[in-house]
Order: sequence, then structure tokens, then C-alpha cells
Amino acid sequence: MKIKLRKFKVQGSRFKVFRVLPLLLCLFAHAAARDDYPRQPGLDAQQYRIRLSIGDTGDEISAETEIVFAVRADNVREVALDFPELTVDGVSEQGHAAKFTRDGGRLRVVLEETYKPGDLFNVSVRYHGAPADGLFFKRNKFGDRTVFADNWPDRARHWFPSVDHPSDKAKVEFFISAPARYDVVANGELVETASRQDGTRLTHWRESVPVPVYCMVFGATEFAVVNAGAAGGTNLWHYLYPKDRDKGLRDHGRALRILDFYTSLVGPYPYEKLALVESSTRFGGMENSSNIFFDEGAYDGSGHLEGTVAHEIAHQWFGDSVTESDWHHLWLSEGFATYFAALFYERADGRDRFVQMMLENKRRYMESADAVARPVYDPQVKDLFKLLNRNNYQKGAWVLHMLRRVVGDEKFFEGVRDYYRTYRDGNALTEDFRRVMELHAGRPLDWFFREWIYEPGFPAYDAAWHWDEPSKRLTLKVRQTQAGTLFRMPLDVEFKNGEDTRREVVEDGAREQTFDFKLKAKPQAVALDPDEWVLKTLKLREE
Repeated sequence: MKIKLRKFKVQGSRFKVFRVLPLLLCLFAHAAARDDYPRQPGLDAQQYRIRLSIGDTGDEISAETEIVFAVRADNVREVALDFPELTVDGVSEQGHAAKFTRDGGRLRVVLEETYKPGDLFNVSVRYHGAPADGLFFKRNKFGDRTVFADNWPDRARHWFPSVDHPSDKAKVEFFISAPARYDVVANGELVETASRQDGTRLTHWRESVPVPVYCMVFGATEFAVVNAGAAGGTNLWHYLYPKDRDKGLRDHGRALRILDFYTSLVGPYPYEKLALVESSTRFGGMENSSNIFFDEGAYDGSGHLEGTVAHEIAHQWFGDSVTESDWHHLWLSEGFATYFAALFYERADGRDRFVQMMLENKRRYMESADAVARPVYDPQVKDLFKLLNRNNYQKGAWVLHMLRRVVGDEKFFEGVRDYYRTYRDGNALTEDFRRVMELHAGRPLDWFFREWIYEPGFPAYDAAWHWDEPSKRLTLKVRQTQAGTLFRMPLDVEFKNGEDTRREVVEDGAREQTFDFKLKAKPQAVALDPDEWVLKTLKLREE
């Protein structure tokens, strides 16, 4: 799609959104992933075709999932799919019956053909049953029947066989057969609806770019479907329960403006459409690619859902399009979405609203002793739901905020745009993001990522200033009183005398440092980090 170039302000500074030549991929040697999912390096899922039938009663499905694989190595003899429970009626390879076994929650398909690197082949699985998780048949808050998928983090396996890990992204098509009164929404673009004489309707959706398996979802119920218009060539749709239509439109707030802002700030929207869907989900919002699901309980017409809308739309770029290839780098998804939601409010409502949101993120992080005691990158966490923590959300947002201060606004946003452009529709790890930002900053940033991502905590500054009248010098002593990691950060120091304000920047990185300033007169007030760029606690006094 084409984007209109425009100027806009972020935190009072003016930037121009412009094209930067994509960085050569060879500059970014991909960092090794470390979570314990049993990867299959010889295979790469390319496309899922999910054909599924649902009835007007009961919670059983009848389905067939076809997966197209690309071969990446010699001597690939097996495909292992995550699929623990539903009854398998048959498996085929290239249209011919295939042998399979099941163990440890995996469906193992024995390959009869011999493939070489570069070959494509397909495996199809026919199955039926009532999913234990991942696909839910419920009565909504109005008593109407609904069917919604809810996959995050690895629950897609309960209703379709898959490589259920974000490192193996693929295209997806849905062919959903449902009672004709249901509207069906899914990833990508609507290809076809076909009414049948048996009272059902087939709905075909197709997502033409790779997405993570946890984002491959559909929803089916009676919706009010509203076309909200387009931003940057992308149509925005509201899918709302009919009785919540008017409330829902208010609750989705400035969604079209949010979509336009991110398109201008980051780069082209990655998908064919954006649907905001009222649903039955266990989360307040779930960022399914092009197809965001929001909790029906949040709809009340107050508009308070708008912050969640901004967060989930930001995920379309960060998390959905650029996806962490290791679960323990989840901050690349949740930290980005949290910070970019705040950036929308900085743009739309001003710096004060933005600072208020960042201080709330700080408060939530600091009140969690467990988060403060652990690093953002924490491979000791094995329960994936425990990764939905205040390190990956709130501290992750502050990491981006502080990086913006370290490298400067222009280089920060140029770097973010290049990161998106380089890894769009693919996967990345923290080290990949670091290398992009280093190229734009023109200097190493390993120290920054080490202390803020791979080490726990934050600096606790105890600072005091002293004025010497004869020499007209102010001495500022800064101590870091936290245990463990010492943090190296630039700190703004502000001196005020009436209407006169002077700013200096110091770099603090030791247990104790002293800084001297030559001033015309004793300041009436001294402030350290007055604009709230550093995640910290601070005591500042005059001696």
C-alpha cells in the first residue's frame, strides 16, 4: 500500500517520515533462540488450510487441516505436529494415506516420500471432537451462542494440528461452515461466502502473509458489522454484538486515527484489513493478526477501552508482523505495544498525558517485588502465562522510552522503522533489535541492553547538591543505592532561577559520582531527570 508522507510531532520535536533504504539482512546475523520448544529445523510450515464445521448446538467440530511444508534439510523422515486430544480420522501425505503415531501431545507423521531441500509437500489431518481448549462454544452476555478461537500462547493445538510455536509463521486460510445466521470473521481478507440449501453458509477467509500460529483465529456469531472507513489504504471494521453496536463504536474510540498514526510512524500496515471484534476471550484484548478480539465484558459505552485498542493495534506491527522467535523475548511484543500505545496519546493528547501513562507503568512495575527482582529476559520462566508480567509489559515500555533518550528521537524512530522493515512478516530476538539500533545510533548499545534487559532492577538515586558562593559553583553528588547492578544512563540536570532555566546532561554510571557546574547565581531550584526519561527512584536535596 502507499503511504502519504507527512510531518508530525513526537514529544515536541519534529520528524519527517521518509523512506530509508532497507538494511542488508546479512548485517543481522540472527541470534540463537533458547526456549525449550522442540524445533524441527529441517521443516518450515508455509501455509495452513483449515476446513471446519460447527453446528448450532453442541461443542463438537468436524475438520480437516492441511499444512504445506518447505524442506530445509536432507533426510527429513517425519513431521511432528502439536495435537494432543481430538480424534484423528485419517492422515495423508501428498494425497496418499500416511502412517502416524501419537505421543506426548504430538502427532507424528511418517513420510513415505524422499524430499530434498527446497521441495514443498503437504500433510492433511482429518479429525473431530470437542476441543478441550483454544476454541470455545459459549453463550455471550446476552445469551446468544458464540464460537471464538483463543490461542495464545500455545493453545491452537487443541483444535487444529500445528507447529504451535511463534518461530514458525505461515499463511492461513479458513473455510468455516456454520449456521447461515452466523457471521464469521477471521484473519486476512474475505474471499467468499456461499449459502447452502441445508441452512449453512461457507465463509472463506485468506491471510496472504505469514502470521504466528497463536494469531490464527476465527469467530462466529451474530454480529453488527460496521465499515469505519480506511487509513493508509486499510479498511477498519467493527464486529459488535448487535445489542452493543452503539456502545461498541464509542468504546473503540479513535481506532481509525490510531491506525493512521502507527502507519505514519512505523511503516505500512502489514495486513489486508483490520477488524475490531467483540468476543468471548480470556484476555482483555488479543492481538490476532488483522482480527483483534476484545473481551465483551469491557463494553459499556464509556470509551475506556480505547487504551486497549491502541495497545492491540500496535501489536499488528510488533508481535504479529515482527514476532519474537523465542518466548522469553516477549517484551519485543508486549513492551512495544505498551509503549506505542502511550506514544499515540503523546501525539493525540499531549506530553502530559504521555508522562502520566509512563508514570503509571512505572508504578505498576515497581509495586511488583517479583518483577523488580527478575530480569526482563528470564529463561527460568517455564509457564508461558507467567510471561504476561510487568517486566515484559511495563518495564519493556520503559526500556524503549529510555533507549529513545539515549540515542535521540530521530535515530530512535528511524531505527524502529528499519527494525520493522527488516523483520516484517518474520521473527526477531532482542539481539536483532539491538543491532538495528546500533547501526542507527552509530555506537555500541550492548551496555544498555545488558543492564535493562538481562539484569534485574533499576537505579535508586540518592543525590545532593551544594552551592559555593565564592566560586559560583554547584556540586552535585549522585549515589546509586540499589543492590546489584549499576546503571549507566544520561541524566538531565535542570537549574531554575525565576524565568531562566539551564539544562546540562551528565552520564552517571558509578556507585558514586560528583559533577561540578559553573553558574551565574545560586539556583532557586535544582531538578534531576525532570522530564522522566529514566526508570528510577530519586531523592534529591540541598546540602
